[in-house]
Amino acid sequence: MGTSKTRAGAGAMAPPEEHVETGRKGIQSVDIGYRLLNALLKSKRPLSLTALSEATGMTPSKCHGYLSSFLRVGLIAQKESGGVYDLGPAALQLGLAALERVDALQEARQAMGQLCEELQETIVLSVWGNHGPTIVYKQDGPRWSPLSVRVGTVLPTLSATGMVLLSGAKPDAVEPLIRQELKATPADDPWKASSVKEILNLLERVRVKRVVSGKGQIFPGYSGICSPIYDHQGDVCAALMAMGPVPQFDRSEDGPNAHILKRTADIVSRRVGWSEKD
Repeated sequence: MGTSKTRAGAGAMAPPEEHVETGRKGIQSVDIGYRLLNALLKSKRPLSLTALSEATGMTPSKCHGYLSSFLRVGLIAQKESGGVYDLGPAALQLGLAALERVDALQEARQAMGQLCEELQETIVLSVWGNHGPTIVYKQDGPRWSPLSVRVGTVLPTLSATGMVLLSGAKPDAVEPLIRQELKATPADDPWKASSVKEILNLLERVRVKRVVSGKGQIFPGYSGICSPIYDHQGDVCAALMAMGPVPQFDRSEDGPNAHILKRTADIVSRRVGWSEKD
């Protein structure tokens, strides 16, 4: 009896699949199995056993063991043609359930505090409202400033925020709006363009770089940089902007502030289901 107590009580013979990583106890086999799911998630097409073995660094026999378990619970499905593997119905149900519980604006709002602390500047979140780009949240910077940004303010369509929000729409959908906006825009407006084509080219640039610099005219003495937040369908659902005093605030589209802003916007986008391949 004494011997068996010693063996059971000390926990010295812990199962080999248990391990400690970054201070948290986990099951190693789950971590390993997730490599297969992640490989299929990142792939644009179903994968063969050989391809999955190469992508995960596992032997084919080890891959097959995990695949068999995932097939039983529906996380992976095997296509009849070619015997390749893809994500299964259970994975789809998990994804849909997760999406239903995610609020993009709430995720963005939570990220704004950290971004404000990192940049030491005011952070603004906007969406496309009934009357155009509308500020819905703001996080004031730690330093006092005369800048007054009010929630509910509607920004110009051809502002940096407007360009970011419009960048998610198809050209034929935004062209009538752009024509109307250009017609109503005063000649001395900093965003005044010579043609609709010039604006469409700018929108394409925003889609590629995922960041755009402001012109510094909406809030005198201040300007900013803006990045898109995408939803799970790859559509732009919000615009995240960092603002600071001109000329001290670096609003260059390739500068460190832009890098930090874009990184934060990408993190929020991924949390709500966006993938960069979208």
